[in-house]
Amino acid sequence: MPKNLPIPPACDSRDGIEVTLFVPCLNEEERILGTLETIRAALSEIGAPYEVLVVDDGCTDGTIRVVTTFAREHPTMNIRIHRNSRNFGLARSFVDAAFLARGRYYRLVCGDNVEPCETMSNILRERGTADMILPYYPSLPGKSYFRRLISKLWTLLVDKIGGYKIRYYNGCGLYLRYHVMRWAPYNYGFGFQADLITTLLEEGASVKEVPVQGLHFDRPGRKSPLHFRNFLSTGHTLFRIGTKRLRRILYSAAVHPRENVSRCSNLKMNTEYSERCNESVY
Repeated sequence: MPKNLPIPPACDSRDGIEVTLFVPCLNEEERILGTLETIRAALSEIGAPYEVLVVDDGCTDGTIRVVTTFAREHPTMNIRIHRNSRNFGLARSFVDAAFLARGRYYRLVCGDNVEPCETMSNILRERGTADMILPYYPSLPGKSYFRRLISKLWTLLVDKIGGYKIRYYNGCGLYLRYHVMRWAPYNYGFGFQADLITTLLEEGASVKEVPVQGLHFDRPGRKSPLHFRNFLSTGHTLFRIGTKRLRRILYSAAVHPRENVSRCSNLKMNTEYSERCNESVY
């Protein structure tokens, strides 16, 4: 499937990096080592130049100590650490890290080691075949019936309100990093990827869905998804998606996907912010 949204050359990859893997961490001391080993195995199969951008989103355990030690033992992996000043949450960290990153392609890899090596490598192999590579899970061991039901309901709502037909909006998709910077989602809940995906579809982006395997892990003491903040954030996301569809219906004769404009200011911000905030691990 051809790509529909070109990237301005000034906002493409830097330093020869093709893939950036963004790994957010919040107290993943016991599981982050497995995540990094999975990344190392998957990327050795792919053979593409890459970097691993680990974001400390307020860890209070030994997560960063484990990452630092691993990085020193594997210097060829190009691991970098960025420490948030406080807990920003996944949605904001996902966007902020895109500005810190250097790869052409950008992907979230959860720090709790729930993704097999084969899944990661299969997704990365599809890079370049579409603007977005979206994984979906025919089965997901470890996920309760209740959570599967909530997930299906969420997908149904996004599809109906947005007018699209995507199998799964919450997987760790592979994006072009420029697109994440240019059309960043503006919300703080778990629906941020649905916001990004529907925006890119609105702009004319191409998509390829890939069936993969995964594992669901419930952190001990994790809150139920049915609480006020989640309802608020998902409601906000659905409102945004519905607004975009309404605009598409009302102004379809006048509105076309916006032309990609070179955002050199984004690149300058990316470089300056990286130099100021990034901490490299040796």
